[in-house]
Amino acid sequence: MRRDEKLNLPVNWEEILEQMILRWPINTRCERIYICSPCRADTPEGVIRNMKAARVYMFYTSIHFVGVPKAPHAYLPVLLNDLYEDERELALRVGKQFLKGCDRLFVCGDRLSEGMYSEVTAAVRYGITISVFNRQVYEELLERFAGDGVDPESVHCIDRNLHYALSWGADELAPYWEEAQT
Repeated sequence: MRRDEKLNLPVNWEEILEQMILRWPINTRCERIYICSPCRADTPEGVIRNMKAARVYMFYTSIHFVGVPKAPHAYLPVLLNDLYEDERELALRVGKQFLKGCDRLFVCGDRLSEGMYSEVTAAVRYGITISVFNRQVYEELLERFAGDGVDPESVHCIDRNLHYALSWGADELAPYWEEAQT
């Protein structure tokens, strides 16, 4: 964990994110960025933690990149329970529909889940540019691509020092959103 870098989350960062989402232009064409990060966890608290991390990735992306971040898994677990296979499948289908309409995919966090790998390979099939912010996740993707015969040409690793918050996992981000709440 790198604590020498500071992620400045304002106290009302979630409210700001919601306001930005509501104000994004409806009839204006802008780049849509799909946020790909872990969702499934062993406990309900873990799922909530991953949802919150996805929201931080959306907030950070909306501040530092031009485009509209989309992270259905930041909100869908409120409605659909991963423990029921039919609801999990529905959530994955909804995510893939969001992904089809996006221009870029950002792989965020410090690990690659099976669901994320499925989204990344779908993005490759859809011709979507993929940016990975964690070097270990990038190398794991390349290794899995080689084994699965997937062309890695559309996948790029972004220097984590430029956008460190997108390379951190939920455990590294949690102290920042907890600090912002106090």
